[in-house]
Amino acid sequence: MADFNLSPEQEQLLEEFRDIALHKIAPMAAELDEAGDGRFDFGPVRVLAEHNFLTPTIPCEYGGRGLDYFTTSLLLEELAAACAGVATVVTANIHAASPIVLAGTGQQKKTYLPLLASRKAHLAALALTEPEAGSDIASISTLAVKNNGFWNISGTKEFVINGGVASFTTLFATTGPDKKRSGMIAFVLPAGIPGLKEGAVRHKLGIRYVRTTQLVLDRVHVPDEMVIGSQGSAYLLLMQTFDRGRALAGAVGVGLARAAYEFALEFSKKRHQFGRPVFDQQAVAFNLADLLVKIEAARLLVWKACWLIDNDLDYTMLSSMAKLAGSSVAQEAAAAAMDICGGRGYLKGCPVEKYLRDARVMSLIEGTNNIQKAVIASQL
Repeated sequence: MADFNLSPEQEQLLEEFRDIALHKIAPMAAELDEAGDGRFDFGPVRVLAEHNFLTPTIPCEYGGRGLDYFTTSLLLEELAAACAGVATVVTANIHAASPIVLAGTGQQKKTYLPLLASRKAHLAALALTEPEAGSDIASISTLAVKNNGFWNISGTKEFVINGGVASFTTLFATTGPDKKRSGMIAFVLPAGIPGLKEGAVRHKLGIRYVRTTQLVLDRVHVPDEMVIGSQGSAYLLLMQTFDRGRALAGAVGVGLARAAYEFALEFSKKRHQFGRPVFDQQAVAFNLADLLVKIEAARLLVWKACWLIDNDLDYTMLSSMAKLAGSSVAQEAAAAAMDICGGRGYLKGCPVEKYLRDARVMSLIEGTNNIQKAVIASQL
């Protein structure tokens, strides 16, 4: 079973990354949030790219760090504690790269994976959701029609993270709406390809740093060489990508929950009411104790899911459990932190206020929490 003792290499890597997150990313968090969705700042991306942490799962042979999912989850927890928005950008990169790592051709891997491991701050996007197709992904309507060895793709994608700022997009379409899963097909589309346009920029409640847009495809013309995987395998490829991404989304939730918990704990020990620290009130201390238990439990689920991924075992159920637990405790910890901090926590500029807004989206991304429950139930 999994060994919780980190290797000396993991300890050193985590210490290096924690220093970057704490001293270079966290100081930017409030400013990035205040700037909002309309302007994307490549500053944090460049910081991570400089140290090859922007997509840490890229295999070493393509210039990446080649980190396993367990080690990556440790880094994402630290990054999310510093800024959940920046952590979400990194998970989006990993998400978009995953189909190419799993099923890309040799040429696709040589072309696109080194970009994400370069020091030039390249981003990637995964385009799946549509205005009328969210959790029911088999109902996507973006249509890919083959003609003389080329594909013509038309449709609209919604809620695309890194949309408009990505160097390439991993896109899922259908060869026919009536074909459902069997008709799904995946493509890799480089930025600037004719017919691929950025649509509306979405302005969100939280993780406002994350560039989230529509993508409009108007007769995008691509050769067979841009198809990822074999015919009929795209749905399975997407499920593998989702299952891996959900474990990492759980890690982001744990990091966000930890940040809220640590802020509330420190505040409760410094803030005095009725002649003593707020922490001395049993209701507050017990609330914090409950949170710590739930954070630790969620972290262990993330670790187990990642261990299963790394050991090529069945990880579907555990990934959904990890995502469900991480996203749930993030929202609970942020709400509890605001209760403990009182009116100060509700003020703009207080980290707790940002934690609460950022945490709210965690139960929606990577499949809603109700979808996670349905996945878990299907495995019983």
